[in-house]
Amino acid sequence: MTEKTVTTPVLSWAITGVDTAPVDVVPTLRFRLRIACQDVRVQSLTLAVSVRVAAALRDYTAGERRRLRGVFGTPEQWSSGIGDLVWARPVLHVAGFTGHTEVDVPVPCGQDVELASVSYLSALSDGDVPLRFQFSGTLFHGQPGQLAATRLPWDSEADYQLPVACWHRLREAYFGRHRWLRVEEPVYERLHDYRVRHAYRSPQEAIESLLKLSGSE
Repeated sequence: MTEKTVTTPVLSWAITGVDTAPVDVVPTLRFRLRIACQDVRVQSLTLAVSVRVAAALRDYTAGERRRLRGVFGTPEQWSSGIGDLVWARPVLHVAGFTGHTEVDVPVPCGQDVELASVSYLSALSDGDVPLRFQFSGTLFHGQPGQLAATRLPWDSEADYQLPVACWHRLREAYFGRHRWLRVEEPVYERLHDYRVRHAYRSPQEAIESLLKLSGSE
């Protein structure tokens, strides 16, 4: 009895577009991922996606470089400090398909400026953000009775150019012109005390006063 050989499928990847989730707890971009396999039927796919900003692949204005000092350092440090920034790591469960399928890759766009990716995106004025989608996971394939599991190869990836305006429009729709700062309670209490003692109407006025005292305009 001859044992049949299970063909290992070869997948191809492409990001075909982006839109916004209609309503979500946090603003979310949905990247449309097209997965193709011409060899055999894919029974299912467990897919881990590393969405990375390929920062070295675009040019920057003087203003953008100044705003990015907290991410990549001073101009002298850029040559060694600039590199990929991890934006998100969503995990997807892709249903079986023959030929090709399309799924959404959700990427949250929050307000935490302590994350390097958020600070980076917030600093850009216009142009495109070069993105790199790297895929890993387990592919299940084969016919009934011959199911096989294969790890995705290390070079499974796709590139995409995200317009900076798309990021800014989404954040503007959720947050307007406001930005949120996370501080520990003792720091907030000191700021509140300063505000009350000087009769400022809001925390923003208190912060503006402190910035002026420090010589920052």
